[in-house]
Amino acid sequence: MGSKKPPASTSGGLAAQHRTNVTFDEYLVDIANIALASGSDKDEAKAIATVTGKIADRLREMAADLGNDHNIDTRIIDLISDLADAAGRMQQQAERCAENCEIAADAAGLAAVGVARTYREDLDAMDAGGVTHASAAAHH
Repeated sequence: MGSKKPPASTSGGLAAQHRTNVTFDEYLVDIANIALASGSDKDEAKAIATVTGKIADRLREMAADLGNDHNIDTRIIDLISDLADAAGRMQQQAERCAENCEIAADAAGLAAVGVARTYREDLDAMDAGGVTHASAAAHH
């Protein structure tokens, strides 16, 4: 029987200076976790944006109600309006956060696909050349 070559993602007896700090499998797990976490963060940011938007609306309604129908000091109404404006700004920040998290999730997915494609090409070239390990760029 022919000898089996070890997977390219393991050190497989390479000298320490030729090993990588991260294996391909570890990279794929890490980048997938980044994509999943970014997607989850996007959902959470969208939920925060929804809630803070509702809070801003309610505070504006409260300020208008207090200003129109009650004998409330205008400084209190101004503070409630300021709080409503702050909630509105928080809503905008949460919406931006959600957009950026979606971009991060998409980028992580694209990075994983690109690296996997290149890695597959390297494995195919190694197999075609009959070598066990690819040469590091430092050797070229």
